[in-house]
Amino acid sequence: MKRLLFCLFASYVLVYLCLPSASAQQQVAWCSPKEVRWGDTLTVYYNTKATKATLSVRDEVYANFYFTMTDGSFKETSIKLTLADKMFIGKYVIEDSLSEGHLAIHTPEKWVRVGDDFIALRKDGIPARGATVSKIWSDSTAFSKEIALYPDNFAAYPAKWEYLQYAKKFDESKLKQVILNDLTALTRNNTANPGRYSALASAYKQLGKMSDYYDMLRRLGKEFPLSPYTGQQLIRFSLQQYNDSTKWEIRALIRSIASRFPTSSIAREMVKHSFADTTLTISTTKNIFDAWIAQESNNLEAYMEFLRLAKRTKPVPENTALFAQYALELMMKPEVRVRYQMNNNYSIGDLYRQVSDALIAAGRTGQALVVLKAAHTFEFDADTQSELVAKEGSLLLQSGQVLLAQEAFVKSYTLGSKTAKDSALLVYKQIRGTDSGFAAFLKQKSDSIAALNKKPAPTFMAKGLDGKTYDIAKLKGKAIVLNFWFIGCPPCRQEIPSLNTLAKEFAKKDVVFLALALDDEKDLKEFLKKTPFTYTIVPKASEVSQKYGVEAFPTHIVIDRNGMNIGQLVGGSETRHEDLRPLIERALE
Repeated sequence: MKRLLFCLFASYVLVYLCLPSASAQQQVAWCSPKEVRWGDTLTVYYNTKATKATLSVRDEVYANFYFTMTDGSFKETSIKLTLADKMFIGKYVIEDSLSEGHLAIHTPEKWVRVGDDFIALRKDGIPARGATVSKIWSDSTAFSKEIALYPDNFAAYPAKWEYLQYAKKFDESKLKQVILNDLTALTRNNTANPGRYSALASAYKQLGKMSDYYDMLRRLGKEFPLSPYTGQQLIRFSLQQYNDSTKWEIRALIRSIASRFPTSSIAREMVKHSFADTTLTISTTKNIFDAWIAQESNNLEAYMEFLRLAKRTKPVPENTALFAQYALELMMKPEVRVRYQMNNNYSIGDLYRQVSDALIAAGRTGQALVVLKAAHTFEFDADTQSELVAKEGSLLLQSGQVLLAQEAFVKSYTLGSKTAKDSALLVYKQIRGTDSGFAAFLKQKSDSIAALNKKPAPTFMAKGLDGKTYDIAKLKGKAIVLNFWFIGCPPCRQEIPSLNTLAKEFAKKDVVFLALALDDEKDLKEFLKKTPFTYTIVPKASEVSQKYGVEAFPTHIVIDRNGMNIGQLVGGSETRHEDLRPLIERALE
């Protein structure tokens, strides 16, 4: 899902919101020139001497590029940077048909959260199709300029609507009026064009004209099965929670296209999002995987998607364990890990977890245990770590290693698991024949583990919207809950009611709740008029998020009374308060 959302909005929303502005990054990472002709060379820089640089000359640094092409398709590639006088430098020749691109810096272990963007010019110096409108976030006249250059670039319309909705914050009625006005221009032109059909589909969906929306999806699939716009619209539809017969009709259309064109992008997107269609199996997608692996035998993504689907296939395919081994071997190669993370935004720990799940499904418990150890070695999110360690405990218990299983369940409980305590109790009774003394045993063990895992939280001072200055160093004696977020982040907004519940629950206890936003004061005040958020809101907190190494939003960090960081949760959830509660209770001890 993350991968699709990036592809749909990278040119207009996600990169703009998640990365600092280009001017703020010039000292750390940038590309030059900002407007580069087809066939010319783009140069990338990462300055390790910059004040805000987080990488050193000892790191292995890659430049990852996210390109939009003139036909509306997306392309990702990466190059390894070389070091010269504490500056990492790389060069990339811009191919024809490239429209615009975004640079992100990675290492084989993580996304560094700095980057830059650029647009492509044709050989005659005129901006490539789609290049001008990609600047709409910084130039409100970009849409008009794009249409003047390319009147038939109908994809510019949805880009404008996204800009008005997220940057200008048009309310629903105002946005619909703009779309209705644009619909006149879109319907006046009768060209059978996939970009036009896609723009019409987006317009009809926004206006609630579902019958017309479905008709556009059908026309895209039947008339332009291989167009990038078709894949984007159909896959996005298949991920929505529609419950009418059209959902199954569109999914059948996707399958038909994928079956006829197994090497197409829509075929690969179908298997990448197989969670949305639980009827897909290895047998129904075999031709796609065969074609994919034949074309790219060293592409980790092909094997990982196979393993993800194999887990739920009964019986588990015979080659599951073999493919898991291939995946593990590929994961050892830094350039492969960089490419996979770039395409999927998964951590290294998550890669190991997925392989271990496939090995468990294939009955390879011993191998799965080894891989699980690697998974939680590389995973730094407490929520995910607790899940991994609990899974390790279950496998140890199955293999008869009761004492080790007990240690795993206690560690999982210490990391914040809501269910590991019950598992630890069952093993305790199995070993001792009674539950007497369990509470004291659990506290002694968990305190010991927690002491080993605690680390001092970075200090900072920040001014909230309430006008007060918050100095973390002076808040010792209180538990502190940090929420890193921004307005344009859907999962951040989704969990706000849950966080309000949490703040109310601990209102009379020594807990400070700080919501550190990337947005400025004006935008936050407008947002809070419609969406109450009872945390203390801190605007323009990007420097604090960098200090805490936050790479995804939302991220939650819990600090105990002694100023020690005892837990970190990444990602949004409508029940996030249930995950944070045990960590806060431990922070108050």
